[in-house]
Amino acid sequence: MNKLFKVFAMAVMLIIGGQAMAQTRGAMFLSATFPMKDYAKFDEFYDFALTNNNETDAGAGMGFNAGLKWYFNVGVKGLGAMLSLDGFYNGPTKELKDAYRSQEGEIGGNFVGGNFSYTTTPKYVNIPAMVGLNYIFHFNPNFGIYVEAGAGGNLRLITDMESVTKGTLFGVETQITETQNYEKAFSFAYQAGIGFEVAKNLIIGCSFYDLGGATVNSEHTLKTKTLNDNVTNTEVGYPTYGTVRPIMVMGRIGFCF
Repeated sequence: MNKLFKVFAMAVMLIIGGQAMAQTRGAMFLSATFPMKDYAKFDEFYDFALTNNNETDAGAGMGFNAGLKWYFNVGVKGLGAMLSLDGFYNGPTKELKDAYRSQEGEIGGNFVGGNFSYTTTPKYVNIPAMVGLNYIFHFNPNFGIYVEAGAGGNLRLITDMESVTKGTLFGVETQITETQNYEKAFSFAYQAGIGFEVAKNLIIGCSFYDLGGATVNSEHTLKTKTLNDNVTNTEVGYPTYGTVRPIMVMGRIGFCF
């Protein structure tokens, strides 16, 4: 993975260094993102990638994207080198939200009068940076159609999952706080897009992003606090779970500058 990012960094430096004086334009994009395949799938917690080994269902819901692209003239009419930086946010699907809610409430087992609730649930943040090519064909000065493609790396972040259980355990008032702190991950990523440029300032298009798969590692913390004497016992582990691969299609609107 370090080699991948060294190659990417070198490509960025070559583009910026060799084409700095020939930069033609930049664009800011806002997009709605629609997860696909296992990234969007959720059935049950037993096959959820954030809680079980060897699973790939991520339960990512519709989200949003903000991104920047810079286009550099390479001396061929309509063809340009492209440098892009994006930020993606996806929360849980409705099915996953319902599954969280269904687990909350009163519990039995060894607890008497026990109550379980989530204080926070995971969301996905992805930050890919890529280099590539863009080609635009102008039918007239105010209307053109473009295609583009790029590749690079993605930084994946997953926010924490935390739950709290309160009640009487073996006759003692007890509070158990369980936290999954998911580690960041890097992966190879690529994109492809098509769309229209209107009046040289407005871009309307759609894109496909595959941000690559990476294993979910976490720091698992279990804090057991006896409320009678205010004593806390903490256990920490470092489990490995499934694989999350963000794949999305997007409807995009961009503004040139």
